[in-house]
Amino acid sequence: MVEHWHGDLFPNQHEWNPIMKLSQLIVLLAVLVFWAIGDLCGMFNSDVIPPILDVGAALGTVFQRTEFLPSLWLTIRDSLFSVIIATSLAIPLGLLIGMSSKIELSTRVLLDFGRTFPMIALIPIFILLIGTNHIMKIVITSMAWIFPIRAQSVYGARRLDTTVEDTVTSFQIPAMMRFTRVVFPSAMPFIATGIRLSLSISILVAIAVEVFTQVPGIGSLIGLAQTYNETAVAFLYVIIAGLAGVSVTGLWDLLETRLLAWHHRGEKS
Repeated sequence: MVEHWHGDLFPNQHEWNPIMKLSQLIVLLAVLVFWAIGDLCGMFNSDVIPPILDVGAALGTVFQRTEFLPSLWLTIRDSLFSVIIATSLAIPLGLLIGMSSKIELSTRVLLDFGRTFPMIALIPIFILLIGTNHIMKIVITSMAWIFPIRAQSVYGARRLDTTVEDTVTSFQIPAMMRFTRVVFPSAMPFIATGIRLSLSISILVAIAVEVFTQVPGIGSLIGLAQTYNETAVAFLYVIIAGLAGVSVTGLWDLLETRLLAWHHRGEKS
């Protein structure tokens, strides 16, 4: 993961104009056309990328299966829980590190190690410690996103305006008030970027854990579909998982618009 992400690199959905929306639709249609042409020309291995008509036909089959919607809900629910846990731990830690250079230096090696360590490799250990269940999935997914959110929190805490920082120092504002009234609001736009990234990709991480462990969810359905050679069904599950991530991210964008309305008004002025 990149240690310093800037909020401007990931613009908010509410800032996108109709032309941007139209361009997204054109790109999506272009991908579908390329997929269809690739099927006709035999460019793709049907065992890896099934024909687009087969995937479309599988849509009706999937929604008729009683296990589909509960499994989708379990994946989304556990992903949201993991982001909530990661956020509640990473934001205070990141802001504290960002406010103190001494703490940042003393924790740098440990946090860099955790940031680069592949969390999927911990699955066998957590299976032995916790078991193959939803708690294990939530723990692993949470650990995967503590470090990105922490990085955004650190960056946000360090982006405090010099004038504001001098004013806080001059008036000798208490540390707790400085944290809650100055540092945290200033870092919120950057923290929101970290949460947005985590919400979409946490679903993919949860699915990866489900595929490896067969914990109930979309990932376990993908594994079963592959076992029974239902390539089109498995591919459709992957597409639905991606759409779920986009939907959750879109809902967060709407919430972020309300929470950071003061920030967006400042950007426009």
